[in-house]
Amino acid sequence: MKVFIATPYTQFCDDNNLLKKEYLYFFNKLVKELKANKIDYFLALEREAWGKNYLADIESTRVDYDAVVNCDIVCAIPGFPHSGGVHVECGWASANKKKINLFLECNKEYSPMITGLSAISEVKYYYYEGLNDNLIMQIVDCIKKEKEKYDE
Repeated sequence: MKVFIATPYTQFCDDNNLLKKEYLYFFNKLVKELKANKIDYFLALEREAWGKNYLADIESTRVDYDAVVNCDIVCAIPGFPHSGGVHVECGWASANKKKINLFLECNKEYSPMITGLSAISEVKYYYYEGLNDNLIMQIVDCIKKEKEKYDE
């Protein structure tokens, strides 16, 4: 089972397109947990070496689209303020009939296109408070549950 992890990119990076230090811990730990659980995943931030190998828009759009098409499930953190890129990736996932797990921060307002996505796609909503270890475990646990169903 292949998982596409959709997260904001630009809002997590500095002016040089490098991942800000306050997010580096979170994503390094997420990757470590995904690997420890033998989860096959795609994460654009890691692909681009946390911003060191930043891809041009034309190239990154194609690579991300192909990754969505070839995945089995999408786990998305739309971010706040909302990430247009994550919204597009959720649209691609929906159009390609992918299962979507949306991780929404508590007490934030999201676009109706995100909160209403379950009207046309198989979506599960999860709520979290801050990018922290609890969210990492929430993401990994939901993927493990999906993987169990997938492997049956």
